[in-house]
Amino acid sequence: MRGGLLGVWRVDRSGRVKGLAFAAVPACAAVSAWLSALFHRDAQHVSSAGAMTGITLGFGLFAWWNLLRVRLELTTEFIVMVNPWGTQRLPWSRVSAVSLGNWGAQFHTSDGFKYTAYALSDLASGTRQDDRFADVRRITEAQLLHGHPL
Repeated sequence: MRGGLLGVWRVDRSGRVKGLAFAAVPACAAVSAWLSALFHRDAQHVSSAGAMTGITLGFGLFAWWNLLRVRLELTTEFIVMVNPWGTQRLPWSRVSAVSLGNWGAQFHTSDGFKYTAYALSDLASGTRQDDRFADVRRITEAQLLHGHPL
């Protein structure tokens, strides 16, 4: 990625802990099922452990995709939003304002569209993101004022 990195935000600590717990609980059950299969070597225990492993992978992928990989990166050239529904790269030259909504930081463009960064979502973390959003707003305003005049 070209340009200097100005800041990176991920889902806050409580959201990441919830995501890890969401993945860890079935992982513990899978480990337990495999230990049971080691002591009781029959098809039923092995198939149960295999099924639990599949469930664990599903929970882990869901947690990673929706909470752990999600991030907002501000560089000198682009805003990169990695969300559960996709990744957007928005050049600063298109941005006219930034606000905070329930779904995260919203970057408004001069053509009337909004791009949302889920990493600052109230829903992902369960708490308001005002403190973290203040840093995003400060960097955005500096970029709009000095870095990329509209």
